[in-house]
Amino acid sequence: MPALIRILFFFMIASPAMAHGDETHGSGYPWTFDPWIVVPLAMLALLYGAGVTRLARRARQPGGMLMRALLYCSGWLTLAAALLSPLHWLGEHLYTFHMIEHEMVMAVSAPLIVLARPVGILLWGLPGRARRVAASGMCSPLVRAPWDWCTGTLNATIIHGSAIWAWHLPVLFDAAVTNTALHRAQHLCFFVTAILFWWAMIWRSDYGASAWH
Repeated sequence: MPALIRILFFFMIASPAMAHGDETHGSGYPWTFDPWIVVPLAMLALLYGAGVTRLARRARQPGGMLMRALLYCSGWLTLAAALLSPLHWLGEHLYTFHMIEHEMVMAVSAPLIVLARPVGILLWGLPGRARRVAASGMCSPLVRAPWDWCTGTLNATIIHGSAIWAWHLPVLFDAAVTNTALHRAQHLCFFVTAILFWWAMIWRSDYGASAWH
C-alpha cells in the first residue's frame, strides 16, 4: 500500500501538460487525463475492490454485497465518464454538454454511490491500522456532529443549492472555464454537496419527504 501511494502521488505531480486545457488525446479522441482526477478515481476503485475482496472472504453469503457493489460501480463509472471521457472535452466547448456533465456528476453518479453506502467497504480496503484509525476518527464527535448537521434534509438542500447557484454566477462560471484549479474545485464542490444532498434525501428523510425538496 505505501508503494502504491508513492506511485499515485508521482502521477499527481508529474506531467502538468496532462491537466485541463492541455489534455493528452490518444488515437485522436479527446479523452481527459488530468492526474488530479485520475488518481482519486483510481484510489476509490482500488480501495473499494480491496474492501469487497476482504469482506467476501469473511462473509458467509458474499452475494449479499452484489447489489451494493453494482450500485457503486455504476456511480463510479458514471463519474469517470463525466470527467474523463470526450463528454468532458465537449463540455468545455459546448454549453449543453457542459450542463450534461454536471448533471451526470450530481444527479446520476452521486445518488448511485449514496445508495451503495460504500464507506464501510472503502474502510476495509485500507490496511488494518489505517482502517482502525480512520473508523475511530469518523466516529468522533468532531466528525460526526458536522456530518449529521450537513446531512440534515434542510441543511443539505441549502448547501447543495447554494453551491449550484454560486458556481453559476457569471464571475465564478467564467473563471472556472479558464482556470484549471477552479474547474477542479467546481466539480469537487458539485460532487461533495450532491453526496450530502442525496444522503439526506435517501437515508435521513422520512418516507416520501424528499419529494418536497
